[in-house]
Amino acid sequence: MIISYVIYGAGGHASVVADLINLLRGKVETFFDDQPKEVPGGLSRSYVGNEYLDSKLIVAIGNNLIREEIASKVSHQFGTLIHPSAYVAKDVELGEGTVVLANAVVQSKAKIGNHVIINAGVCIDHNAIINDFVLVYPNVYIGGGAVLEKGALVNAGAVIQRNAVVRAGKEVPPLSVIQ
Repeated sequence: MIISYVIYGAGGHASVVADLINLLRGKVETFFDDQPKEVPGGLSRSYVGNEYLDSKLIVAIGNNLIREEIASKVSHQFGTLIHPSAYVAKDVELGEGTVVLANAVVQSKAKIGNHVIINAGVCIDHNAIINDFVLVYPNVYIGGGAVLEKGALVNAGAVIQRNAVVRAGKEVPPLSVIQ
């Protein structure tokens, strides 16, 4: 059965999400965006809540605050995407609207909230908690028992050590270590 999706967003992350949907043999019906942009198949368009009602929606926008705002106002059901090269343990809690990209690893008993973006090569160790609307850039390590509060942003190559806490809305610089 082919799963149908609509993507809210028309930038770089939206193209990555569309590629993943195609890889999973899903179908991208349309791209929504508040400002028309060139996308595969034409231009994106403003959100219409009564079209493609059987499609799952992915908010494919990297900005955590904007992703949260959009998720609160749309009427579609949300999809969740996991790249086939990613490993997500069977007992992981994975929220709606979350996207796990290529070669990411999410270990046992981790909890991943809603509308989280886990980029390529991220490793999330056991019992870590990633709250809603978090963005984790490529090649980040998040240690066991660490907590990323709502809206945190972790830039590429950072290390969040075991049991560390990244406060809500905080941005972790690239290649840094948080203890």
